[in-house]
Amino acid sequence: MKLKDGIDINAFLATAEKCSGQVFFHTTENDILNIRSMLSRYVLISILCNKAILKGSKVVCTEDEDYQILKDFLEE
Repeated sequence: MKLKDGIDINAFLATAEKCSGQVFFHTTENDILNIRSMLSRYVLISILCNKAILKGSKVVCTEDEDYQILKDFLEE
């Protein structure tokens, strides 16, 4: 699922911490960032400033119920 435009990144990251499984951010360049990794979070923040990269990227959860936890940040 894709991230909505204009999300509060701090709220998104805090909510991702509540997920039971892993949460990954897949870029259009086939990079996979683990949202729970501090280094990946810094990279994600820089990506959010670049709309071209963000456009084709997606959030992938290893547990289906985690999408429900993140629903306020994801496009349907």
